[in-house]
Parts: sequence; structure tokens; C-alpha cells
Amino acid sequence: MLLRILTAVITATCFLSRLGGETSSPVPAPPQITVTFWNVQWFPGRRPNASRTEENRQVRAVHADLGQLKSDIVALEEVRDYEHASLAVKPLAGFKVDVCSSFPPREGQNEAQQVAITSRLQSVSAWSELWKPAGAIVPPRGFAFAAYQLAPRQLLLVYAVHLKSNRGEIHEDIRIREESMQQLLAHMKAMNDAYGKLGALNWIVGGDFNTAPDELRFATEKTIADLRADGFQWCWQGIPFKSRITVPADLRYPSASFDHIFFRGATLVKAWVAGTSSQSSDHRAVNAVFKL
Repeated sequence: MLLRILTAVITATCFLSRLGGETSSPVPAPPQITVTFWNVQWFPGRRPNASRTEENRQVRAVHADLGQLKSDIVALEEVRDYEHASLAVKPLAGFKVDVCSSFPPREGQNEAQQVAITSRLQSVSAWSELWKPAGAIVPPRGFAFAAYQLAPRQLLLVYAVHLKSNRGEIHEDIRIREESMQQLLAHMKAMNDAYGKLGALNWIVGGDFNTAPDELRFATEKTIADLRADGFQWCWQGIPFKSRITVPADLRYPSASFDHIFFRGATLVKAWVAGTSSQSSDHRAVNAVFKL
């Protein structure tokens, strides 16, 4: 991570130098930004080793759903790779992939679940990182990060995450998610030190957390509590559970609200769960509009 931090510092310094002559000029009012985070269930195909027919069916459904969201940034979880992240947002005018992870497959699997950040904005820098082992705790996957310059001396820093699932012993799953969050908070501190040289920072963190702050079985979990203690606000605050279900019930599991967006240094205008199709994913897309 040290190399990434040094790169960020150099990038920030270069941009600060370039913007030095603009500091006395009026800064335009911050724009509104619409963001989407979506677990697209092994895109494309909705399962490993999907048939071409299954892949094409999901691609059509995802394209139809994304086309209705009018987002500026779309972060995807469970996308197969960079090429397929590009395919997912192909119909969106001006969109490109700013970063897509290349996490290795889990033991016993042939395919991996990646996270990607795509947008119509100009990124300053973007990359992904694996979570690091912490003794016997080995968190799966990692995070994607992108920094965007919105105006002179104003940046937006975006993180996309897909934390450990609940397919295992619950106390172990919780401890793994908590370790991932501690690593994320450490990275945020480093990025604050690096990009803070540019001026005001707005932060958005979203994705599939596989936990919820108000669900009884996670009452002792600190994953989200630690993020909120660092000054992040929850987009679902005050919204009743039935209005923020992101994983509808099926024959095996009850309804869940596992997909979240957190923010700092921004004003939430609205947040909602999109009515994305079950042909697209078992998760619904979560969306928010921010004034930055």
C-alpha cells in the first residue's frame, strides 16, 4: 500500500501545483452527483460457469436496469473482470471503467468476484487492493478506490466494497468483516493525508456489506459502527426496513438490507433501492443523490 500512497501524494502535489493559479478564482457551486452500488451476481451469467444463454439474458437485463438509473458513478460487485465491467456499462453514454479489481479466486473456485468503479467523470487516480491477512483472519476480496476532481480544490473519493458473506460461522464472519473495515479506515486516513492537499474532500463508501447496523444477529458487530464513528453517515438512516430491502427473500434466506452507502463531507439529497429485475441479480441496486 505504501507505493499507492506515494503515488497519491505525487498526484495530489501535481494537481495542487496545476491549480495554484486558480485559488483566487470563484469556485462554482458543487454539483449534484448520483451514485449507484450494485451486486450484480456473478456478472455475466448469475453463477460461475454460466452458459452463453444465461450470460446474454443477464446482460440484457442489467443494461435495461442501468439505463433507467441516470447515474454519474456506478460501482459493481461480483463482476467477473475489467472486460465484463465495461460490458455492463456499455449502454451508458460517456461511461468507462475507472478501476476493476483482479482478486484471485477463492480456494476451490475457478472464477473470482471482482469490484469495479465506473463513471462518466474524470478520475485523478484509481486502483484496487486486496485485504491483508491478519494472523488467522484472511478476509476475501478487497476494495476498489477512485478519486475524482469535481472542481478546483474539491475532490470526491469513492470506495466500493464487498465484505465477507454469512456463509460460515457467524462469529468468524463478523471478525473478518471487522478486520476488513479496520484496513479500510487505515487506507482512508492515508488518502486524507495525500488528497487533503487539494482542498475539500467528499467521501462515499458503498457496496455489499453483508451486515446491517440494526439487525439483531449482528448486534455485537463493529464493522459499520466503526465506519460511523469515523464521521460517516448512513444513507438509510430513518428509512424503515421494508423500504430498503436490497436482497428479497427466497426459499433459503429472509429479506435483508445488506447493501449500503455511507458518506462524509457531502449532503444527502435522497437515497433509494431501485426496482431492478430479478433477471439482473438477486440484489437490488442502491442509489443516492448527493450535493457536494
